[in-house]
Amino acid sequence: MRLSSFISANLGLILEDWVAFARVQLPAAARLDDAELLDHGRSILQEIAADMLRPEREGERRDKSEGNSALASSAEGVPSRSHARQRERQGFEIEQMVAEYRALRATVLRLWSASSDDVQHQDLEDVTRFNEAVDQAMAESLKTFVEEVSRTRDLFLGMLGHDLRGPLSTISGCAHLMRHKWPDDTAQTALVLRSVAHMKALLDDLMEYTRGRLGDGLSVDPAPLDLARFARDTLEEIGAINPARPLHLAVAGDVQGEWDARRLHQALSNLVFNALKHGDASAAPQVQLDGTAPDQVVISVENRGRPIPADLLPRLFDPLVRAEGDGWSTDSQVAGANLGLGLFVVREIATAHGGTVDVVSDNVSTRFELRLPRLSRRRTSTLR
Repeated sequence: MRLSSFISANLGLILEDWVAFARVQLPAAARLDDAELLDHGRSILQEIAADMLRPEREGERRDKSEGNSALASSAEGVPSRSHARQRERQGFEIEQMVAEYRALRATVLRLWSASSDDVQHQDLEDVTRFNEAVDQAMAESLKTFVEEVSRTRDLFLGMLGHDLRGPLSTISGCAHLMRHKWPDDTAQTALVLRSVAHMKALLDDLMEYTRGRLGDGLSVDPAPLDLARFARDTLEEIGAINPARPLHLAVAGDVQGEWDARRLHQALSNLVFNALKHGDASAAPQVQLDGTAPDQVVISVENRGRPIPADLLPRLFDPLVRAEGDGWSTDSQVAGANLGLGLFVVREIATAHGGTVDVVSDNVSTRFELRLPRLSRRRTSTLR
């Protein structure tokens, strides 16, 4: 009997082994009944049997074995994809799900070989086609499983960042009340407020990261803004947290335009905090606004100090990237320092405004340039 026909005719027998193997995948399987353990096994086998009967073009065999079949559907209802989502929700580990496919392959070939002693050339072809189909199903499941794990993690991080804002606001409110009630004893309250500001910056970066990871992007709500006044206010706020490090602002040209002030505050703060963290402590970071071009404004932040490692530059704006080694300490509390998200958020804000951010670093200084169109379009997001 051809292997595809054998699979279709012996679904029940094969699936008994599927359930028996799934049952020993602990601890996730301990609380599942037979129907939950079976999950999409029947549909997966039926899809595999059907795939073995489809005409196969030259070169497709290799693609399928690598999980790149042109016939692989991106639809939500593909059994192997649905199986991956369900196993992730049931608490299976990725290794356990892959083991299911290995066991399925072994079971089918064992039962089929035991059904007949007459091995034909076409049987070897059937084994090859069967292995290809299993490899394709496994590749689809793996891809979807990883996507589900990543999405679950990002949703958790987003909820965590959102929920922590409440108690943080309470701490901040109490500190302000204490400073007002005991104005002569401000050392402790000032320390609390600085820590709150650092934590808020980290949470803001975490929220923007999860928005980007979940595919929603950042929302911007541009409004007329005097960038010079905005920058002075932002630097004054940062200076209050870091009084020992002076900040210098230079303005050239017309810096009036339409941008999202809240987002730009976050971007400029991240760039300045980055300069404070990694720059030479004896040299003040330089902030410049260049409005000499008619259609764009450039915000640059420059600091003296050791250059950014060359191997880090191509991925500097990627999330969760941090440099290790001399001159790049990891114990700072400034924005994004402990999560590696600050520069990623700057890039996302630039993109949401229709702009860009770049960096140039040499042995003398490091300079970040945030280029923004003078008039930015509003962009909405479903996540708040």
